[in-house]
Amino acid sequence: MKKLCIPVLAIALMACGQQHKPEQAEGSDSAAAATHEKGGEPADERSFLSHMAASDLKEIKLGELAAQKAKDPRVKKFGADIVKERTASTLQLQEIARQEGSTLAPQLSRDDQDEIGLLRDRDNMDRAYITRMVKEQKRTAERLAQYSNAKDTAISSYVRRTLPIVNARYDEANKILEDMRKQMNNRDISHD
Repeated sequence: MKKLCIPVLAIALMACGQQHKPEQAEGSDSAAAATHEKGGEPADERSFLSHMAASDLKEIKLGELAAQKAKDPRVKKFGADIVKERTASTLQLQEIARQEGSTLAPQLSRDDQDEIGLLRDRDNMDRAYITRMVKEQKRTAERLAQYSNAKDTAISSYVRRTLPIVNARYDEANKILEDMRKQMNNRDISHD
């Protein structure tokens, strides 16, 4: 019950802070609205907050799915850990935005919703999830590294706290994926 309350609390806090922004089109996701024309990376520190919050929301939803449906206990634990860490990250981002006089209201893009739905229905959900998380953690680490020297001290402090956690999760996801590949290779060899 306690594990469920943290993500629900974070989502409720995000919903309370929602405000309509006329410059955003209906149905657009906050990550897309917060990106720079080149490479899809945030253009400024405010956009960074929105982009990171949207990324956190996606990882929370994927983590909840893994914690509920994964067969491998390591994948279940990884998913639960991601939910806990990304929820804490989102709360930090919300506080930074509040201090700057704004709010964050991340939403899942249609593509992210579709990806989560497809993952939910996969037979090999564990492997697909971990493969996805390797990519997500790498992308998040790269984005954080771009802002390690941000002018905004709250953002640079957030990056210094968050980057080591993301790097550790990236290493852990790679290790789990490597172990899964070895297990599959061993099964293939034993069936020959």
